[in-house]
Amino acid sequence: MNFTAHNIRLDNGSYTKPDAKLISDEPWAISTRKILNLVFPLHKKNYRVVDLGCLEGGYSVEIARMGFDTLGLEVREESIACCNYVKENLDLENLNFVRDTAWNLDKYGPYDAAFCCGLYYHFDKPKAFLEKLARHTKKLLILQTHFATALDSGVKQFNLSPMDVHEGLNGRWYYEFDENLPFEEREKLRWASYENDKSFWVQKEHLLGLIYDLGFSTVFEQYDHWAPDMGENLNKFYPDSLRGTFIGIRDA
Repeated sequence: MNFTAHNIRLDNGSYTKPDAKLISDEPWAISTRKILNLVFPLHKKNYRVVDLGCLEGGYSVEIARMGFDTLGLEVREESIACCNYVKENLDLENLNFVRDTAWNLDKYGPYDAAFCCGLYYHFDKPKAFLEKLARHTKKLLILQTHFATALDSGVKQFNLSPMDVHEGLNGRWYYEFDENLPFEEREKLRWASYENDKSFWVQKEHLLGLIYDLGFSTVFEQYDHWAPDMGENLNKFYPDSLRGTFIGIRDA
């Protein structure tokens, strides 16, 4: 198995990527557990969570270990093989994986919560995707994603386009790969989009507004994964990272 990122401790004591930090100790994983515990403090087995574009299944495992009925959705063959290997080597009956595109999320829903980390900024129709996801998410949205700003921070670093308007939202285009790249080569790009050769990064303010407009009446950006030294890290690294965690919660 070729694990590119997720270091998961398996039941036999082995690790999927021993040279990397345990995913359970990663700041994003810790922040995710906090939000899930806040919104679903009790009876976690009664709630269903989807991990969209789950890569190698590490976050899915963390969510399942909390007790949630967890589904990891992943489209690439090599990545889903890693997920299935993890599933086979963990005693977690509440953990399942499906090979499919995230656009088919409606086939497996509805969900009480949706976790979308490292996927949203790979879509060329982010508004349409979030609209679909919102229709099938009953309570909580956790969106960990790159975004655009009207400033020039990060533009050269990520080779972003000038500001544009797409699907009625402000943002910038990001170029994933050459449009003439054969599909079999695209399949190997595990950290890129699956089909579209460019994607649209929504301006942060518009993204927050979109989440609210889709029925999540409590909307905020979660910053605690920048701790410790949060002030220094936000000042030094956050502006050029163009990446954040956005939370949407529906009223009871």
